[in-house]
Amino acid sequence: MPPASTPTDLLRSVMPPALRAPLSGAPRRHPPRRAHTCAGERALAGLLVALAAPACNTAGATVEPSREEARDEGALEVPPLPADGPKLVALRAGTPVLARPKAGARRLGELFPGAAVVRSSEPYGRAGCPGGWYAIRPRGFVCAGDGATLQTEVLSVLPSPPDLSRPLPYRYGRARTQGTPAYVGVPSREELRHAEPDLERHLDRVQRAETQLGASANDVPLDARGVAAGPPVLLPGGDGIGADGRRTESGYFVFPVADALAPLPPLAVLGIELGGKDGARVDLRAALKTSALRKGSGVAITRAVTAGEADGRRFGVTPDGRLIPTDRLQAALGSPWHGLDLETIGLPVAFVHRHDVTTWSLGRGKAIRNEEELDRHTAVPLTGKFRTVGGARFEEARDGYWLRAQDLVVVVRRTKLPEFAKGSQRWIDVSLANQTLTAYEGQKPIYATLISSGRDQLRDPESSASTARGTFRVRSKHVTRAIDPREVADSFDIADAPWVMDFAPGHALTGMYWGAGVGEAQGFHDIALTPIDARRLFLWAEPQVPEGWHVAYGDDDSGTIVHVRP
Repeated sequence: MPPASTPTDLLRSVMPPALRAPLSGAPRRHPPRRAHTCAGERALAGLLVALAAPACNTAGATVEPSREEARDEGALEVPPLPADGPKLVALRAGTPVLARPKAGARRLGELFPGAAVVRSSEPYGRAGCPGGWYAIRPRGFVCAGDGATLQTEVLSVLPSPPDLSRPLPYRYGRARTQGTPAYVGVPSREELRHAEPDLERHLDRVQRAETQLGASANDVPLDARGVAAGPPVLLPGGDGIGADGRRTESGYFVFPVADALAPLPPLAVLGIELGGKDGARVDLRAALKTSALRKGSGVAITRAVTAGEADGRRFGVTPDGRLIPTDRLQAALGSPWHGLDLETIGLPVAFVHRHDVTTWSLGRGKAIRNEEELDRHTAVPLTGKFRTVGGARFEEARDGYWLRAQDLVVVVRRTKLPEFAKGSQRWIDVSLANQTLTAYEGQKPIYATLISSGRDQLRDPESSASTARGTFRVRSKHVTRAIDPREVADSFDIADAPWVMDFAPGHALTGMYWGAGVGEAQGFHDIALTPIDARRLFLWAEPQVPEGWHVAYGDDDSGTIVHVRP
């Protein structure tokens, strides 16, 4: 089949046969019956192409099971799939990866739109999935249908997948104003006037307010473990960085290749009319309407689009396919700050938690303030030695100077560890009182950093904004996920937060691109980290997320232990 050349052609190529007729304008007197319809799809057939909706579970389809599926529930042998094998492309957020080729099987993980994973050449049955259950690398089965397709041509118009090699897997922005529009397709001039009545004044303000931006999390060089290997460096070709080495607000959402092709849905078919109830014509774009963001809300941007009647205006494409004017977004760079690798230096270490902190020299019975100042959050390896001078306690840095204990948060070398700290067991130690996190392998500390937990700290998490205490395991890992607005006091909304690891209901370790407030308890239940630290832990912790997957689920025994204490 030759590649489709337009969004409509590509859409038609992956839509279920029952919905292809309306795209060509052909009448449909007797719409074919469907064996099953997902909740929310009954009212508008066009929502079948809403890729942001959970993939449809076609468990009710009446398809004759294969001989293989008629066998008992023994282990299903799937030969290893070659890395260069044919691909399956996810079309919807939450496309499930199941342990067996049958609806209702245990969920191993999820794929998101734009993911292309190696698949088997033939399906392993069709029960509950007319398109067939395909094995994928490295394990599991995916139903080819509403949530996934074998036609890789659609990749050219789907949102770009996250870049897992960097602390921020996307470029991020925050809404400059209340009601920042999120269009469901490239807007017409009429839609622009309706959604943005202040457009001319807004564009004038933005053009006059050009600003230069500093370093981002993605400017920090990293080693293979995700550990920072040096200070941030702004290099030409980096996110929004020009040939002169400067990063500007207007250039931040300029991508190497500006895509003039409007994106395939998730949320719109660019004005294509789909069949509605009793054969009526429904304009999907009008039905879904334009949504609006609260001021300060964060979004991920996968690429830029400049097509349509918007006179060259640039729109950022979100992972779920919405289009947001980039001039309405303020760059969210993510803090370049990070914790300390302990593989060779071990504990104790300290983090400076105040401003205007100086080093000290200690003489006979007196302390002499040095001129050298340390920035807030500076990580300092300690010797473990301390002295008390003039009633103040001082900690000795391994570089030979002294620091007042009152200016520091110290991660000490623990003399008593939990029972599970044995062998190579990976576990995470969280201190709510100190707002620190230390990663261990058995009894060996390997990484230490600052966090931001629930703002009520040691109160009851059932009735307050505090993080639950106890011993848990990582239950699931998400490359990105929306965050509960209560984590930011319901001031704005957060989409696509990176490196999320659930460890208890309503509790997760998560990367924070919208601020840099580690070292202080400011959240609701989650434990927030800077992007570099969150990715470092995400790569290290179990369960691992296979290549191309967006979500992986653990079990009661395999997930990395999370030990949260006062």
